[in-house]
Amino acid sequence: MRRRIFAFRSIVVLVLVWIGAVSGFALLSVRSATQHAGEELNAAGVALHRIVSQRVAQHDAHLTSLAALVQSADPPPREAVRQVALAIMRFYPRIVSVRIVAPGAGGGGEILVAAPDAALASSLPAFTAGVFAQAPGEARAYADPAVPGRYFLGKRTGGAGRPLAMIVEIDPALLVEGEERPAATRLRLELGGHSLVDRATAGLQESVALETLRFERAIDSQTQPLKLSLDRSLAFAQGVPLGPVLLFAVLSLIGLLALRYTLKQRRDAARSRAAAREAQERSLLLERETRLAHASRVNALGELASGIAHELTQPLTALLSQSQAALRLAAPGGDAVRLDEALRANVREAKRAGEMLQRMRDYISNRANARIPSDINAVIVDAAALARTDLAQRGIGLELDLERTLPQAVVDPIELEQVLHNLIRNAVDSLDGTAQAEKKIVIRTGTGAGQVVIRVADTGPGIAPAVLPRLFEPFFTTKADGMGLGLSLCATLVERAGGSIRADAGVSTGAAFVIVLPAAMLRMEAAQ
Repeated sequence: MRRRIFAFRSIVVLVLVWIGAVSGFALLSVRSATQHAGEELNAAGVALHRIVSQRVAQHDAHLTSLAALVQSADPPPREAVRQVALAIMRFYPRIVSVRIVAPGAGGGGEILVAAPDAALASSLPAFTAGVFAQAPGEARAYADPAVPGRYFLGKRTGGAGRPLAMIVEIDPALLVEGEERPAATRLRLELGGHSLVDRATAGLQESVALETLRFERAIDSQTQPLKLSLDRSLAFAQGVPLGPVLLFAVLSLIGLLALRYTLKQRRDAARSRAAAREAQERSLLLERETRLAHASRVNALGELASGIAHELTQPLTALLSQSQAALRLAAPGGDAVRLDEALRANVREAKRAGEMLQRMRDYISNRANARIPSDINAVIVDAAALARTDLAQRGIGLELDLERTLPQAVVDPIELEQVLHNLIRNAVDSLDGTAQAEKKIVIRTGTGAGQVVIRVADTGPGIAPAVLPRLFEPFFTTKADGMGLGLSLCATLVERAGGSIRADAGVSTGAAFVIVLPAAMLRMEAAQ
């Protein structure tokens, strides 16, 4: 037992160590993958930041070129400015429109140049007045909530007497071309707290993310203070690579098993050396154990003898009773028919005693009893026929109330008959001690929930409530000459057939024992 406990503990420790090692390797893999992914994201973010900063600086250069052209003549050469603006827009699609605006009446503005022509019909942004309020030559970026996904670059130009506002509309989504976007990332561009771009590339799996990494940096521009941010979700499969983890798990398990085997061999060798040193002490212990085993066999033999004696008492008693009846019937003038019945009963009881001994031999040799589908009513009738003569002499009536359509049950008929004899004998002992006028034993059969129910009841004084919980305990008895094996044996035999037995006892209504057996069809279906 100690070896088994020790082996179980060693296996538990090995499993825990293995789980800890695999978990540690997985955590290291997560940390390494997170660090690697962070470095990749940072490198991609730095490269993208440089590209966007360069393109934003181009916007300032275009504004400077247009401002020089606007100021080259008074009034500004509108067509020349328009053509230059269209050329810039063709080469830089992210520049959506260019407007040259002069102050208008009522604080508004007058569009002098618009590229493309459609921009002439569109309304001026709300921040146009703010551009006129800028210092000459100053450029500033604006975000208009009315135009989502765009931002504007405004610059004041022109003379002191007649200032002009140059407004360039820019699509920030085109600041980063498709192949420049890092894979499995979310790209964001913001201006003054306004979200301009929020796009996720293919491969982003935020719903099953193990960790989310972020790169965030402001664009290098005084006029266009954009903020670039990249988010990357580290998927579980990326953080915990299945292949390396499984390989490590297998290799670590093999290593731990090899270590356990080595330690076990060393432990067994030490145990063998200790066993050799204790050989002399073991010989003394062996002698004592031999004596104890002999005492145990003697005790078991005594219990078996008690059981055999108890089993054989009933058929021998019946043989004696029937033989005495046969002697009386054999006298001159006796009833030949009843004599024949008595002799036949003796034959049955002798066979029954022989079958009991055979069952004992089968039990000793571990052979199974013969349980077959049996007619329960027929078994009850046979048991009642053996008991009627003795009951009649004692003045006790036996009534059978048997259901005609009772299904069969898979039992050993001899064992079930023995159970019924024991229950009838207990009822007789209970009724013998009473002075009431009607002494009767009733055996009923019935069905319920696919089960065969046998009820053996008497009109005796019943069973005391204090005795009821211990009724089926071995060697428990309330009789002066009882051994306490009858009801215990009944319970064993009924349970062996797959059934159950219980006692329903009342102080004023007598005692009743209920046997419940599964019907033969249910037993067959369960076996299939």
